[in-house]
Amino acid sequence: MLNIRFMEGASMKKMDFHVHISNDQTDVLQSIENFKSLSERNHLSAICIQSAVMSSNGMHPNCNEKALEIIKGNENWYAFASLHHDRDFVEQTKEYMDKGFRGIKMLEGKPTLYRNYGYGFDHPRFEAFFDYAEKNAIPLDIHNNDPLIHWDINKISERALKKGWYYDSTFPTQKYFFDVLENILDRHPGLHAALAHFGFYSDDIQKAEALMEKCPNLVMDMTPAMIIYDQLSNTPDEAKAFLLKYQDRILYGTDVSNCIEGEVREMNDTKTLLMRAFYEGDGEYEIGGFHIKGMNLPSCVLEKLYFHNAMRFIGKE
Repeated sequence: MLNIRFMEGASMKKMDFHVHISNDQTDVLQSIENFKSLSERNHLSAICIQSAVMSSNGMHPNCNEKALEIIKGNENWYAFASLHHDRDFVEQTKEYMDKGFRGIKMLEGKPTLYRNYGYGFDHPRFEAFFDYAEKNAIPLDIHNNDPLIHWDINKISERALKKGWYYDSTFPTQKYFFDVLENILDRHPGLHAALAHFGFYSDDIQKAEALMEKCPNLVMDMTPAMIIYDQLSNTPDEAKAFLLKYQDRILYGTDVSNCIEGEVREMNDTKTLLMRAFYEGDGEYEIGGFHIKGMNLPSCVLEKLYFHNAMRFIGKE
């Protein structure tokens, strides 16, 4: 059973830093209603849409424009833009920031997008972008890599397999994606970057800590893949020490889309419960098929990671 502290956590202000609008059949008005309902159900005071003009589901060419329509007039709703690959990245970034976006979402480090585009973050065209983003303190949310089990047909989950996230020998290795990102951070240690899904360093906390030490503006976007919480729970003392040490650099998000019904809503509810059990709980839990060890974090830390850190990262605090 979940303990009484969950009542305390429920009342805290929260910002879901990582929501998507990848369901093209859900129009602007319905998306707004869905996000309002989500906010009421999950006690959200703010959301941040992470736009994606290309995702594993295909192209969403009008995603940026749709994001701006959704957040217009809704207090504490924000959005990160996504880059079109048929235009200059730096010029787009200037344009998007002028239009009111709070940063840039970068999904190009996901192996499926590497396949779709035919190149990754190590392509020369990204270098000028990262240089500009570093010099101008542009917030980035970077999805790089995926869990190692996605390269193993015998271990990948049925859900991930159905989504096309199994990577056979035609894909680069997980190590390739780690090396690419770490080389970028070597060249641009001042980037204001959030690593989505803990950067998939959850089974190598020492590497995550080394990156945080080297890059003072780096933060961890703790949006599930749920496996990262299972892996962090395998080394609970090390995980808790990391969360306490970097308590000002941890962001909360759920990865929910704008069509919040059926399986999507069930998955969002499971992820929300799992994260709260991990952060607020003081026991061991089985949630969504994953083993979770509660970190029992102090209220002052929860308030930061649930709300204030993300607001500060996007320049609103």
